[in-house]
Amino acid sequence: MALSLYDTALRQKAPFAPIRPGRAGIYTCGPTVYRYAHIGNLRTYLLTDVLVRALRFSGFSTFTVQNITDMGHMHEEALERIEDKVVAAARAAGKTAREIAAFFTEAFFRDCGRMNFLPADVYPRASEHVTEMIGIVKELESRGVAYEEGGYLYFDVTRAKGYGELSGAHLGEGEAAERTDVSIHRHKKRPEDFTLWLPAEPGREFSWDSPWGLGWPGWHIECAAMAIKYLGPEFDIHVGGIDLRFPHHENSRAMAMTATDKRFASRWLHAAHLLVDGHKMSKSMKNEYTLEDLDARGVAPMDFRYYCLTLHYRTPMNFTWGGQEAAARAFSRLRESLARSAEGGDGSPEAAEGFRRRFREALEDDLNIPRAIGIVHEAARAGLPGGVLRALAREWDAVLGLGLAEAAAEGLARPAAGGEETPVPAEVKELAARREEARKAGDFTEADALRARIREAGYEVIDVKEGAPRLKKR
Repeated sequence: MALSLYDTALRQKAPFAPIRPGRAGIYTCGPTVYRYAHIGNLRTYLLTDVLVRALRFSGFSTFTVQNITDMGHMHEEALERIEDKVVAAARAAGKTAREIAAFFTEAFFRDCGRMNFLPADVYPRASEHVTEMIGIVKELESRGVAYEEGGYLYFDVTRAKGYGELSGAHLGEGEAAERTDVSIHRHKKRPEDFTLWLPAEPGREFSWDSPWGLGWPGWHIECAAMAIKYLGPEFDIHVGGIDLRFPHHENSRAMAMTATDKRFASRWLHAAHLLVDGHKMSKSMKNEYTLEDLDARGVAPMDFRYYCLTLHYRTPMNFTWGGQEAAARAFSRLRESLARSAEGGDGSPEAAEGFRRRFREALEDDLNIPRAIGIVHEAARAGLPGGVLRALAREWDAVLGLGLAEAAAEGLARPAAGGEETPVPAEVKELAARREEARKAGDFTEADALRARIREAGYEVIDVKEGAPRLKKR
């Protein structure tokens, strides 16, 4: 059985066949770095992590690109009415937009590490690839698909073959297609047309010289330019959140295909929305939770990762604290079951092959991780020989990234029946106490650093809902 993935453009599942045999090229829309990533962002990025792990598990090599949007996209005069994410954050903090972008880029990388995401091969910054964006705009202009109005250069979507096939958008029926056009709709011939280049006003921090004067590129040109540079005009899989399907992905696809006469992405994967208590995340609702918010409630990043993996990536997720607590308990039970079972077991080794086959079938069915996790739970309760279960845990955790192999190995480190637990060293207890103080003070950078030192000492700190955190021998 071959790996099958759901293609948004085809609106159905189809076997995955890479352009280059044995190698998958993947582009993921990354963060706009003006704030900490919230849990909805992280659920979307988890899709790429699971996809890459699944491809490698299935025998493919991978090359992944995830962009960093680090420049503003609005005119200064629009900032008073509509927030430009990078520039407005900089104003509020009294810093330059580049300083804000650099700070939150590093915060993004820390969160990715805490979520156990495999790193991308390339993280291109939009601000460092304007030359490539200008090159694509020039090519589009030479092909007669760009027009200038009011000092703005626009893409004529009626000249793009197959426009709307990805998102299902119909010309004349959709909303204005470009988020940076909020104050300049009056210049366009039709709502769906979008900016390729915008003129810079005096004092603008993000601006570049171009054949069309001093200005900056439209949002949609960014991903098209960076994907083509690092993956070529045709690559295997484009990943992102479902909210980007239109207009961003539709427009990036239209530009890239029009400029190169190539297919651009062969397959489009989209992660469904994450809601909080049934509501969209927003500042007014005060529900844009981050990993720090989860940590303050005693929820570890791996608990949240497990919670996400219990729902299929195309299924909308409704995050609730009760649901998170239930997921954390289930994850804890799984780890405990693995640890107990790995100590011995008298089940048939042949049964492992059945679990192994079913896990692979779940994975190959459009990354059905919830079903795969159910199979892991079954295996942990099946009484398999310890060595067999530990081998399965190592195999499966290469996909799940939950630390299952470590959990299975814990059984070997436990004292014999009637034996004494080794006392936790005083210096480890001191580190744990300092970490708890840092966590309560909101200094999560220091808390993470202390957690790392505790792990280096051979212990795991486990946060609990009430009372002091527990220390557990690794």
